[in-house]
Amino acid sequence: MKKRPLVILDDYFVKDGQLSELLESNNGIDIAWASKGDYFEIPSDNPFIKRLLSTHTTLRRWTRTSAIQVTYSTWLYNIHLAIIAAVGARLLSGLTAAPLIYSLGTLVTICLCVVLSYHTLFFVSLNYRPVWFEHTVVYFSPFAWAAIWLLVCIGDRETSTVAVVDMDGPFRGLLDRRVGPLALLLMHIFVWYMRRTVIGITVFERKVRASAFENWSHRMYSVLAALAIVFVWRIYPYLATFWDGHVSDMERKPPRELADERSQIGVLRLIVAMLASGGTHAIWYSFISYAYHMVVWKEYLREGLAVWVVDDSVMCTKLH
Repeated sequence: MKKRPLVILDDYFVKDGQLSELLESNNGIDIAWASKGDYFEIPSDNPFIKRLLSTHTTLRRWTRTSAIQVTYSTWLYNIHLAIIAAVGARLLSGLTAAPLIYSLGTLVTICLCVVLSYHTLFFVSLNYRPVWFEHTVVYFSPFAWAAIWLLVCIGDRETSTVAVVDMDGPFRGLLDRRVGPLALLLMHIFVWYMRRTVIGITVFERKVRASAFENWSHRMYSVLAALAIVFVWRIYPYLATFWDGHVSDMERKPPRELADERSQIGVLRLIVAMLASGGTHAIWYSFISYAYHMVVWKEYLREGLAVWVVDDSVMCTKLH
């Protein structure tokens, strides 16, 4: 394993495990260290640092890049809110198309519920509850990718529902027809692209802690997420029989008959959706963080320093 570079940048941090090496190299110099939890601050203009840079041959130089904003800018905050509103309106459009017991169990509705809840949790966690963000990216993202790719591969016009009633709802119309699978996919990619740095750093920190088995299990988990969504859709008629106050059609037909009325999903389309969604997330998981070497937070997902190594070049940037 490569030796980690010492990183000393402005008023940022040196990891506690590297402190002994730093001290041993210049025992004759007395430095006032400022303890910050598990880290130590060293001002870059300190004479100790200047001497260390000139005499410590194992210290690897670095290139400082422009600071990267991992939090939301005002315009991105508003755009993501608009995306959440658009997905929510599309979901409400589907829910009002038939009695709720029918419309709630369609594949389109289930997929839209997953996408809407994912974007809402992503938005809330990154802006207000940072401790939720890792679980959102690592464990919930595969289901969001799977839901979108199921809609892309199978279509968003529900041909696989028990509903026989068509109702005009207040949200049906223009928005219902414009926020389709391709729009959902593009919006999802846009959010991931704009927040790619914080997603990559979060994945890197997860992979550092996880074992090889856990990392490979997560890749399989990503591929199988689409199957879990389809399974929920298939068993919905059985679950709906326990719904109090359900409509008469649901009462007259046994769950098996209701399930059989649904159009079958083509095996090839399902495999394509699994490979596209699981493969997309597995690729992100495997390669988005490959160059990161160390991440140090002053305040988690608010302010910190990221270091990455490409060949013999060491680069670091401030995160804010």
